[in-house]
Amino acid sequence: MGKVAINPLEVLLWNGRHSGRDVINIYSKFSPMMQLGANTKMLNFGLWKNSVTLPEAQKEMSQYISDFGQFESAENVLDVGSGYCIPAAIWKSMFCNLDVFCMDLNFFELKNGKNPELAQINCSSTTIPFADGCFDRVIALESAQHFVPLEKFFLESRRVLRDSGKLVIAIPIIKESSIFKLGILGITWLSKKYTRGRINKAISKAGLVVKREESVGGLVYEPFTRYYVQNRDMFRERLVSAYSENIERLVFKSMQKMQQLSSNGTIDYLLLNLEKS
Repeated sequence: MGKVAINPLEVLLWNGRHSGRDVINIYSKFSPMMQLGANTKMLNFGLWKNSVTLPEAQKEMSQYISDFGQFESAENVLDVGSGYCIPAAIWKSMFCNLDVFCMDLNFFELKNGKNPELAQINCSSTTIPFADGCFDRVIALESAQHFVPLEKFFLESRRVLRDSGKLVIAIPIIKESSIFKLGILGITWLSKKYTRGRINKAISKAGLVVKREESVGGLVYEPFTRYYVQNRDMFRERLVSAYSENIERLVFKSMQKMQQLSSNGTIDYLLLNLEKS
């Protein structure tokens, strides 16, 4: 099997435009990297309070979101940007009476995450194909950084939420006016770089109320990057089986930069529980 060919200019164009098709192209090209490197199809950084491996941390993040989002009092959940539906399957196993709907623009990921206990919808985050007021929770677990325009997603989420329903978000963010401090991450971090100010504007425009928030960057980026650095030989061997040595070197340098930017507060990871008032 040949190695994955990557055209840097093409990737820069995808990330710059960040249309739905561009995001599909990004994930199609790079999600195998996570699967090869860490032997997991979940596509989030994980929460590292009690975990020592990436799959454990990703499961911990999924479980924590269910507590943070108060799933125990919900009848149904819409997971927007669900990927391979693995967090959704975890939630279903935790709350057997919870109806879980998975929504993603990438049909390939939905198809490969097929689960008879989950409903799956192939569509965009900014045109949610459900009636007004039909969900208790809308979840975006490390996916909203790809939604353009972000404000439209917030408005659509509010529309489909019942009164007192909650939009629950886990999202990487950057400090205000820090875009030029990202260094190599400005190129290799393939998502929109939203600030807290931009998110606040989207919250206000949608008429949502912040009920709970946590900044957990120190429990996400730094342990995630340490895990890669400490196990680099293993990751390098796996990654170069499908990607070039240059790609692995870029990943390693990006990890080092991510650790630095997290420690100095340039990047953070935000959890939000927003209520429809």
